[in-house]
Amino acid sequence: MTRRPRILHVITSLAVGGAQRHLLSLLPGLRAFADLDLAYFRDHDLAPQARPLAANLHYLPMAGPSGALRLPRLALLMRRGRYDLVHTHLLRADVYGALAARAAGVRAVVATKHNIEARLDAPHARALHWLATRPTRRTIAISNAVARWGRERLAIPPHRIQVIRYGLQAAPFQGLDRRSARADLGLPPDAPVVLCPARLDPQKRHDRLLRAFAAVRRDLPNALLVCAGDTQLGGPAYRARLQRLTQDLRLQDAVQWLGLRADVPALLAAADVVVLASDWEGLGLALMEAAMAGRPVVATAVGGVPEIVRHPHTGLLVPPANEPQLALALTRLLRDHRLRAAMACAARQHALAEFDLPRMHRATLTLYEQTLAETARRSPPPRPGA
Repeated sequence: MTRRPRILHVITSLAVGGAQRHLLSLLPGLRAFADLDLAYFRDHDLAPQARPLAANLHYLPMAGPSGALRLPRLALLMRRGRYDLVHTHLLRADVYGALAARAAGVRAVVATKHNIEARLDAPHARALHWLATRPTRRTIAISNAVARWGRERLAIPPHRIQVIRYGLQAAPFQGLDRRSARADLGLPPDAPVVLCPARLDPQKRHDRLLRAFAAVRRDLPNALLVCAGDTQLGGPAYRARLQRLTQDLRLQDAVQWLGLRADVPALLAAADVVVLASDWEGLGLALMEAAMAGRPVVATAVGGVPEIVRHPHTGLLVPPANEPQLALALTRLLRDHRLRAAMACAARQHALAEFDLPRMHRATLTLYEQTLAETARRSPPPRPGA
């Protein structure tokens, strides 16, 4: 291909989340290779950050039960854009993007699987996903756990799935002052502080975390829990339920609900320990950021989390749905300053060695080149006179 490729990224949502922040870190590394456009279906939170990274930013309201009715509009966008490759992110975008690409004649389709999707546990849902996404030529898995799930549950051929983990810039997580970060949040300088940087959605199991933290407070009455994130799938009713649970557990003076925050490095600087109590995780970008900031982690051993948290060197892993073990692990780390310091050093070294942003860019570009070359070989020759 003599001209620069044209690539369209399609993502379900631009709400604040791991997949979205990954995409914003990916796009700058691709601009020297291709002309980039971006389309999304719902949530405008990160649209201001995304707009400078793509030549064109398209909002197509394809969320909800009537979203499929707008497939022709997405296909028309792809046809008019004369895209050489479409790259999809998140489940709805994977399905609609593949269907629209087929209708538009775009033969090179790449999907990044950011999660182990519980919605595809049902056989009929997996069958529909398989039929819809057949045009997808390559799948990027963000962890070995996601790749294994893709092969075993989605029947993706092994040669069509490749692990490319998220990458991070180290600079934003270095040189921040703990005392000033706490002062900005109104936190006492010496209190034990636990940070949960996660969406307020059922997957993240804040309810279990709250019950475990109530047990922590019985041993450490001055411990504080800071929750940064807002709801996407849970909705306002789920947020209200968590706040009622906080009151029922008499934790209203011990828990801060910060909502959406753009200052994750500063929040990490203020924390002693980072926690995730999730039922499932594709990888856990928040845990990668904790490691880059030198913060030990307590997390459930689900999905790709054990690939990020090296138990017991950079943090402690506990079984999912085990609130007593979660409470014990948090209490142990909050009480043991030397253990936290050793884990912090190991976590930062691990992050600098493994979470390399240029490596993520290079691996993605190589996959694009392979996909475009394969597609070119399979394309029919031009008709005489065409």
